[in-house]
Amino acid sequence: MNRRALLVVASYATIYVVWGSTYFFIRRSVASIPWTWVLAIRWTIGGILLLGLSTVRGRLASARPSLREIGASAALGVLLILVGNGGITIMEKNIDSYIAALLASCVPVVVALFDAILLGKRLTLARVLGIVLGLGGVALLLYDGRSVATTFSPALLLGCAGVLGWSLATSLGHRAPVHGDNTVNSGIQMLFVGALTLVISLLFGPRPAQVLSGVAPASIFGVLYLGFIGSLAFSAYTYLMVNEPAERVVSYALVNPLIALLIGLGFGGESPTPLLAAGLPLVLAGVAFMFYGERSIAWLRSSLSRRR
Repeated sequence: MNRRALLVVASYATIYVVWGSTYFFIRRSVASIPWTWVLAIRWTIGGILLLGLSTVRGRLASARPSLREIGASAALGVLLILVGNGGITIMEKNIDSYIAALLASCVPVVVALFDAILLGKRLTLARVLGIVLGLGGVALLLYDGRSVATTFSPALLLGCAGVLGWSLATSLGHRAPVHGDNTVNSGIQMLFVGALTLVISLLFGPRPAQVLSGVAPASIFGVLYLGFIGSLAFSAYTYLMVNEPAERVVSYALVNPLIALLIGLGFGGESPTPLLAAGLPLVLAGVAFMFYGERSIAWLRSSLSRRR
């Protein structure tokens, strides 16, 4: 196997396993660290790492971001990271990590809805099927077996708000005047949100000494894992986006929930929801239709026409 093939395999393994594992480590982090501090530490580390990597590669020197690009990245960062990831982070204080991952896996479904509403993109048959299957699967997954009222707890609603925020930013991001280099753009988003949540933590949260006095080693490891390993996995993602077909790269959205499910149920001591076996296939089928449905329908039509 040549060097390029090894890099491709290693990069896929990284975005599959590392990104799938981040939900587990979010839950470990918020177990004894306030969520504002988790966001502050995680995204400050991530922003410094990505911008540092961009500097080493010469990307910042060759094309310095303008004030307009920095502002656009910061605004998207608030929606993507503070609202989107922040909602999931708060949710995991009371909700199992694999449920958060399965909820987040529906982002492509919600993005398609925002694209249709805000950008006027046509909803194809495959996308409509994906939306119906994905949302139906999430409804089954989240149902606690008792009632709708008890199912939609405040923590779960915050997670849903996070998915909406992330999806809205993803939809609007196609037209935002951000820096052309994805690593630079993401680094600005991370560092801005990290600095913002650091200020919020210092002004309104518990003092650092209070946090340190009650923090568990597992939480410290979790937030450092998110900051260093989780952020560096983004480099593997950007490598694949350049060297691999996009429809293959986005397969991480199908694999990450499965990794999170295996870790949460297998090692995290989490409990399966009553309708997990019914909801999981629907969620994955919905996401698969979003990415590969149109091509699959076209192939099926072509095959049927040849047989005639």
